[in-house]
Amino acid sequence: MLAILVCIAFPHLIFSQSVEDKLSVGLRLGPNLWLNDLNDRRIGFGFEALGRYGVSKTFFVGGTIGYDALKAQQVSLNPPTIPVGYVRLNGWHASLEAWLQLSSASKFSPYLYAGFGGMQYTRKDGDNLPYPPGDEPHVSVYIPFGVGFEAYLAKDASLMFDFGYRLLDANTDNVATGSDSYPTVKFGYTMYFGSNDEDDDDGDGLTNGKEKELGTDPNNPDTDNDGLTDGEEVKTYRTNPLKPDTDGDLIRDGDEVWRFRTDPLKMDSDNDGLSDGDEIYKYNTDPLKVDTDKDGLSDGEEVLTYHTDPLKQDTDGDGLTDSNEIFGYKTDPLKIDTDGGGVDDGVEIKRNTNPLFAGDDIPPKKEIVAPPVAIGELVILEGIKFRAWSAEIAAASESALEKILETLTLHPGIEIEVRGYTDDGGGRDRNIRISKARAQAVKRWLEARGIASNRLTAKGFGPENPIAPNTTDEGREKNRRIEFVRTK
Repeated sequence: MLAILVCIAFPHLIFSQSVEDKLSVGLRLGPNLWLNDLNDRRIGFGFEALGRYGVSKTFFVGGTIGYDALKAQQVSLNPPTIPVGYVRLNGWHASLEAWLQLSSASKFSPYLYAGFGGMQYTRKDGDNLPYPPGDEPHVSVYIPFGVGFEAYLAKDASLMFDFGYRLLDANTDNVATGSDSYPTVKFGYTMYFGSNDEDDDDGDGLTNGKEKELGTDPNNPDTDNDGLTDGEEVKTYRTNPLKPDTDGDLIRDGDEVWRFRTDPLKMDSDNDGLSDGDEIYKYNTDPLKVDTDKDGLSDGEEVLTYHTDPLKQDTDGDGLTDSNEIFGYKTDPLKIDTDGGGVDDGVEIKRNTNPLFAGDDIPPKKEIVAPPVAIGELVILEGIKFRAWSAEIAAASESALEKILETLTLHPGIEIEVRGYTDDGGGRDRNIRISKARAQAVKRWLEARGIASNRLTAKGFGPENPIAPNTTDEGREKNRRIEFVRTK
């Protein structure tokens, strides 16, 4: 019953088993009921050790040796037919037996068994004296047979339960009539030694026979030491269990599956033209993304064709993405100034000059060219307008700003401070903030058109230093101004 209860309670612990080429030894015990000429049956107990060898997947040969205590009583009859009230037979038995399993692929393996052997026994009466008096040990034929099942807890252990029957000589009870025998129930534990092609010695999900067929090591769950078991490689990922790097991309199969999530059967998981190994170990790009930096070029195109940086959208830092330079403007994504005219490609595109023609990098002289100012000289730039309470430069300010741009372009040694002012309306702190924001907006406008940032500084002074009374609309408008001071 113990075997049955374990199988029901823990079915996930039960394994199927092939017994071929395996030696098993075990111990079983259980009750018996002696059937003889006495008329009151009693339960006795016994045990036996067994040893078997599997000659096929389902057939054992071997033997048992054990002990059974057989008990019976005689209820008084008138006249008495047997001159004793109690008989106990102590029998040591040994037999050669054969076992036939009815299934080798089941978690539960029913079996039949039969054998032939002998039992040496002594008889005792209720006073533990020889019966009949002076009786010596006897030998009886011992013929065991029965049915049962094994539940395999592992490839090297099982629980056994069987119901058997034992045939004995007719006179084991000292009465030569009838027949003597006893049914017995035995349960126990068996251990297995050895292995065969049906086993999975290394627990990798492949039988030893399959591993022999594949050439893998049946005693090593990961023959190629790639981080995947042989069973995972064969059954799940279809990789080669004999090669640590099935697709030849210089990444172990296990790392591809568990670490990088790449395809261990493809050198280039994202089909971008670079092997997964090169992306991870050489270029630091993402092997699962065709375009790591999202610039419109595949990583392979950047590395192999255009020699741009696959980790930077704008390799040369000119303000244009690599793909726009190549396919849109036909500029060189590796040169910040393709035409060598002194102005970055991105600046030229913003101001609508040709980044492939150096002649238009410096604006042509206009009829009226503002002369350079002296260091420390202050210039009020009229015509620069902003949206109300905003630092957004109005479109009408472009022509005024072009004048200072021209001066700075023609005289690259000049450095200036951009100063922002407001009228006295509103709070002082707010006016300081907005005046500084407007000065910075002008600075950014000039930088976007090729003026180096280190030539420009921006400050906000709010309502300080008014140049007109703040009592009229005209005066307040004059005070809302941008000034330039040459600092170098």
